[in-house]
Amino acid sequence: MGSSKKKLLKKACHERRQLECVFKLIFDYVIHADLANTHGLFADRLRELQPLTAVCHTWRQATLPLFYQSAVCSIKELPWMDNKTGSTSHKELIRDAKHRVPSYTQRSNIGLIIGGNNEHYVRKLSIELRGDVTPDASVSVLSELGFDSTKWQGIEKLRISHSHGSILRNPTYSSESISRLNLFLLHALPNLTSVKYSSADDRRYYSEFPLDGLLASTLSRLKEVKLVSGLIPDMGSSAFLPGLVALTLRCPILSDGAHLPMVFAETLESLHMGFSAADTIWSRFYKPSKKRKLTFKRLKTLVLEYMEPADAKLKTSSEPKPISLYDDCYYASSESSSVYSGTTLIHADSDLPMFDDDEETLLDPDSPTRLMFYKQQEISRDWPMFPKLKKLSVSKYPDAIAQILQHFTVERISHISIRDVSRGWYNVNATSVVGLSSLHMHISPHGIGSKRDEYRYQAWINRLFSVTSDMTSLQLNAPTSIPISLPDVIGLTRLTLLSFSFRIDLGTIPNLLSRLPFLQQLAIHVHPWSSWSNRSYGLFEHGDYEMLAHIPALSRSLQSLIAYVGLESSASYEQSDGESRDEPMVVERELSWLLARVPSLKLFKTEEWTSHAIRECIDDLMSYESIAPHVKHLPGIEIS
Repeated sequence: MGSSKKKLLKKACHERRQLECVFKLIFDYVIHADLANTHGLFADRLRELQPLTAVCHTWRQATLPLFYQSAVCSIKELPWMDNKTGSTSHKELIRDAKHRVPSYTQRSNIGLIIGGNNEHYVRKLSIELRGDVTPDASVSVLSELGFDSTKWQGIEKLRISHSHGSILRNPTYSSESISRLNLFLLHALPNLTSVKYSSADDRRYYSEFPLDGLLASTLSRLKEVKLVSGLIPDMGSSAFLPGLVALTLRCPILSDGAHLPMVFAETLESLHMGFSAADTIWSRFYKPSKKRKLTFKRLKTLVLEYMEPADAKLKTSSEPKPISLYDDCYYASSESSSVYSGTTLIHADSDLPMFDDDEETLLDPDSPTRLMFYKQQEISRDWPMFPKLKKLSVSKYPDAIAQILQHFTVERISHISIRDVSRGWYNVNATSVVGLSSLHMHISPHGIGSKRDEYRYQAWINRLFSVTSDMTSLQLNAPTSIPISLPDVIGLTRLTLLSFSFRIDLGTIPNLLSRLPFLQQLAIHVHPWSSWSNRSYGLFEHGDYEMLAHIPALSRSLQSLIAYVGLESSASYEQSDGESRDEPMVVERELSWLLARVPSLKLFKTEEWTSHAIRECIDDLMSYESIAPHVKHLPGIEIS
């Protein structure tokens, strides 16, 4: 009997743990996503999950720690209404804005947490501000909720986001009110280790960075700081102890020199620098000495986000920009690390240090270009060292991309993402990326502005896919107009994820799939013209699909296929064989044949009109008794 009870108890504990894991996944997906990437109020998402606590006692006990993991307060300024008409009057808003007292509405779970004595569950405070919400208003609302009635010993993370929107009275919040907000937070949150602040338009309303006081008083214990602001935070204090692991600064650069202490370089494992100029990005840090280089000893992830090039708006592509249906994928850095050395990412015949991608420049000792070259060499000497870097992301670099890649040894980096590059991309050496686990290369619209550039890109694609590599993830994005094909020889045989956000020739996909035995996810932008019929002449004809029952599968690993077909509207397509749009297009039939040859496929995603055509083609295929047994997976594919 005792043994049976132990087994039952063990089984109950196991089921409880499984239930908790399931609920955690649900909460992580619905609630605890990054606020910048979600829609709607955080409090609304909490309320949607509240019924889970009322199902039964077991569910309540499993969900309470998750439900109260975050204390949330959303404060929104109420619009000014015309009392006579009951409608918002724009003219009266402008006239009376300076004299009116703003009113607010708030949604929060803080009262519920305090009322149920659930403070010990809370690990994070999220404050969402919308409109003209002053620092004093934030303190007032939190006080009314009773937030300052206790010290929240368990809260380690603070998240504040402020979207000011269109504020007519153009207020500037006083230093005194900012100080009161900082003191309020310091008193209530004694154990902070992480601070995130985000506001794209705070520069118009604050005279100083709104959390300077909080940061200055908590520097000694902070492990994570992420700041997105139009203001410059004061982070030059020597009070920082070697504990900061992650730092994000998407803020303006000081024009008068460095303002970040050297101790950051000793402890940081993740660094994101934004809104930076190419020649001054590292001037934010104090230099150790003229002879010693700045060295980030533990840094594994580096994100460099440059300012938009001055000529970016002047160069535009006449071709429509392709649409990607696959979300960008980010992978965690690998744990292995060692000092890097070896080859470079640049071709031997690279144009570095050329300053015009279209013309070769003779570096005459007396020419201005030569002087610029020497200046670039001086800048490169100031570059830090990253002996343990595993993940590198560079976006909007204004010069030839090779100029920045020369500072890194790719063989020691696992993941590289290059976004919005416009110059020098064709000099990225395909043979030097063979050691990468993942590569994301996004060429901006003004990076491919001619047919010559498109043919260059085709040649670069051929080289990249031909090399032998253990790379598992590859994402490519380029604004091409001609259909890009893939080489017959594929060396990237270990890929599990592949994404093309350029117009690809569908006729090259069957060969690609047959040579990628581990591929699980594929996202492509299909050109309306396809070489399929030329490559497979006589194999498939409309109304005669008997061959499908006798040819081998293309892939038994692919589970998800996302395919965007053609241009913005189906009305733009020209039918080469005179078909009306009521019938599936040739490329849509070819897509259905492709699906028929991938028995492992679970999901197919495309535009609405294409998904309708694909369903018609599948129904047509399944109507053939001789074929249906060989393509029985088709009806089970989720098409959206």
